[in-house]
Amino acid sequence: MKVDDAFHGISTMVISVAPGVQNQGTGFFYQQLGPKDPSKGQAPQWLAIEKVWLVTNRHVLLTRIGTKEIVPDSFSFHLRKVVGNKVTWEPIMLNRDELLKRARFHVNEDVDVCTVYLMDLLTQKIESGGNYLQWYGMSTDDLPGKNKISPEVGDDAVVIGYPRGFYDQFNLYPIVKSGIIASMWGANFNGYPYFLIDAKLFPGSSGSIVVSKPTHTIFADGKSFFAKEKQFTFLGIFSGEPIKQHEPLELDDMTIIRKSGFNLGIVWYGHLVDEIIAADKPCNLPMT
Repeated sequence: MKVDDAFHGISTMVISVAPGVQNQGTGFFYQQLGPKDPSKGQAPQWLAIEKVWLVTNRHVLLTRIGTKEIVPDSFSFHLRKVVGNKVTWEPIMLNRDELLKRARFHVNEDVDVCTVYLMDLLTQKIESGGNYLQWYGMSTDDLPGKNKISPEVGDDAVVIGYPRGFYDQFNLYPIVKSGIIASMWGANFNGYPYFLIDAKLFPGSSGSIVVSKPTHTIFADGKSFFAKEKQFTFLGIFSGEPIKQHEPLELDDMTIIRKSGFNLGIVWYGHLVDEIIAADKPCNLPMT
């Protein structure tokens, strides 16, 4: 698939609604593929899609009120559908009960990544006969090293999402922004399974997929090869900016706490998605 098609079909705007609170963010599709036919050796194969998930941030899916997380009243993602000569959003909304059944979280609650099972919902829409635009999903095969792309610090990274809900309202395409990998690739920054990118992003970008910059050149066995279609690898999931909180400043009748940002972004490693799916840990939070 061409990069244009992949980038424009992989992400979706997501909305989480609780009383008095609405979170708008980004999600993207992730698919589990069936096994390869060993009789075909290393030849390229079309693999069956067995399951499809929506990936986003935990803080986008759940509503935080103070220090407390709650399950929202509703959560929706969107498909692109052609009606007449116009591309429109078709929201697919899940109530709290459905969300509790479908959402899965990492066993480490500090990991700001979660998944929502969508396979049956997508199948129903496709089989309904509507003119839906092609969606595209990442998989385990797209993780670094598995597709002969091995990222390093300083490499270009691309973020695909909906900053402040801004996007191409005619085609309903997301915004693609760029930066570089700003911390050691493969290392857990400050002990957490994420790395940093040097990119200025905005609210609404939370949950965006982060991939390597597409390239025609790939490497294998110490040699470089030219790929007919540009290749990229799934790096991780963006979840916001690291903030430094300074010591409180006490004035006569108030306390000021100054915070500093660095125009950096936190990106949770892509392999966490497989860990979440394998752990099969449902939401155990109260609904209110």
